Amino acid sequence: MHSFRHRLARRTAPYALLLVLATVQALSAQTLKVATIAPEGSSWVKALRSIDAKVQQATDGAVQLKIYAGGVQGDEKVVLRKMRIGQLHGGGFAGQGASIVLPDILGLQMPFLFDDYEEIDCVIDSMNTTLKKAYQDKGFVHLGWADIGFVHILSKSPINSIEDIRRHTVWRLEEEPITEVLFRLANVRSVPLAIPDVLLGLQTNMVDVVYAPPAAAIVLQWFTRVAYINTVPINYTLGAFIVSARAFAQLAPDHQTALREIAEKEMRTLSLKTRVENEEALHVMIDNGLKVNGLDEGAIEAFRELVQSTQAELVGATIPLATQQRIDSLLAAFRQARAQRRD
Repeated sequence: MHSFRHRLARRTAPYALLLVLATVQALSAQTLKVATIAPEGSSWVKALRSIDAKVQQATDGAVQLKIYAGGVQGDEKVVLRKMRIGQLHGGGFAGQGASIVLPDILGLQMPFLFDDYEEIDCVIDSMNTTLKKAYQDKGFVHLGWADIGFVHILSKSPINSIEDIRRHTVWRLEEEPITEVLFRLANVRSVPLAIPDVLLGLQTNMVDVVYAPPAAAIVLQWFTRVAYINTVPINYTLGAFIVSARAFAQLAPDHQTALREIAEKEMRTLSLKTRVENEEALHVMIDNGLKVNGLDEGAIEAFRELVQSTQAELVGATIPLATQQRIDSLLAAFRQARAQRRD
């Protein structure tokens, strides 16, 4: 019996050692819990999963992401609150979450600000270092921007003017200051809803006008409850991948570098992919029966005047004056230089 036990011990010792080593490695692995309201299967979640796979490979499994998709951890305000108390470590945020942390982002999302992606890339690239430092000062590490895209009006009846909008009930994102001020100044009746509640709002006729980039309208299924899409882009929306500085500091320096480099590259890839998806999504919705309508020059000018009033109320109160001045300066310089090149 003693001899049998001795032989058994010798045979099982290597496997026991491997089990111990695997357990130690699992316990030492650092898991960053990351949440997003983007649904499973969306390009946003696919990008986060790609980051996870590549970071695990780069760190030999020492760092990994646990991803909570589809808003299961709550809306973006809740995710930020959980990040501040350490229950979550990061998030993939749309414009609202990104601007709750840093109101400067609202300056990039004012209606009729940008004409195209060249302008967007110029301004964001020029402000990138400053904005990333501002996130750091707020206790967050910024790991990359991602386009949400240009927003379009979707409605159950055609919207061609401000007067048309006033005849309907418009969705407004909860606690989003630009639309809150704009709709008030325009005397538009609006209902504040969190993004996960908008589809139900459309189904129950609580709202009959919403707004979103085309790809988001498909992913969220809003396009199934409307009949029209306006071809005039209203504003540009920007997302961000951020983690708490406290969680980031727990990573080894080389792992921090790997996470940052991989995430920023994947987020840029996501942006370029989203731009294509939004273009394709617009055609898909039209092919599926959505009717197209637009805004004439008079309507656009009326909207622009309201936006100017909205901006005047927000800048200096919600949006830092220096940030808005920097955006306007960069945009004016880029447009001037581009015009000269074309001449």
